[in-house]
Amino acid sequence: MSFTEHRLELIRDLLRQQQRVHVKDLVDQFNVSQESIRRDLRELETQGFARRVYGGAVLDRQESDQPFAERLRVGAREKARIGEAAAALVKDGMKIFVDEGTTALACLKHLEIRKDLTIVSNSLAVAAHFYYSSPPSVRVLGGRLRPDYQATFGPETVAAMKEHFFDLAIIAISAVHAERGFMDYGEDEAIIRRVARAQAKRSVIVADGSKFGRLGSIHTFGLHDVDGVITGCTLTKDFSEQFLKSNVEIIYV
Repeated sequence: MSFTEHRLELIRDLLRQQQRVHVKDLVDQFNVSQESIRRDLRELETQGFARRVYGGAVLDRQESDQPFAERLRVGAREKARIGEAAAALVKDGMKIFVDEGTTALACLKHLEIRKDLTIVSNSLAVAAHFYYSSPPSVRVLGGRLRPDYQATFGPETVAAMKEHFFDLAIIAISAVHAERGFMDYGEDEAIIRRVARAQAKRSVIVADGSKFGRLGSIHTFGLHDVDGVITGCTLTKDFSEQFLKSNVEIIYV
């Protein structure tokens, strides 16, 4: 990791802790020029992580650092339509993976009527959803619990995932960039999504319109590496042409 990348990660940590950072304080802390800090803040804004304000920057509360309950409410109507379309791909007797992303979780209520269905997930919300209903077979993967995601991550989770093979993986994503592909803001999420894709016969990305055109901080996989994309927005030409060229099915809702 370069010095600049390390500094960006430290600034992200400060934003998570304090919600706001000031250029002058960062200059003093890192012993670099104001222009270097301003470039850092521009980069974080481009990534969708921060929003520049007079004298510094504030945490972008539209992104993945929101509390879990708040993320569920953001874009709820579009996510509901996406979730219904994703559930339509699930047939009786399948074994599927649903990740911890709130857009992926939107499919759950539509899966209650499926017969002989097995759902594997790292999300505690999946287990909670089916607690009071007649559930399919649900397997929640062990690992290191992250309360901010209500999900498990880490080597134990990955090892458990690799023991399963899925007919379908329903995968949420933090950002989609025309040049850099599908991206996330944290390594934990990116690793889970890569393994889910590798273990599935078919993988489908579920992403609301706010995710397209954004930059994350970690490359998860390429635009050509999945079988389908479900979204509620009309994709721009740079995305639609790449998906068409790679035979990635686009499902609009």
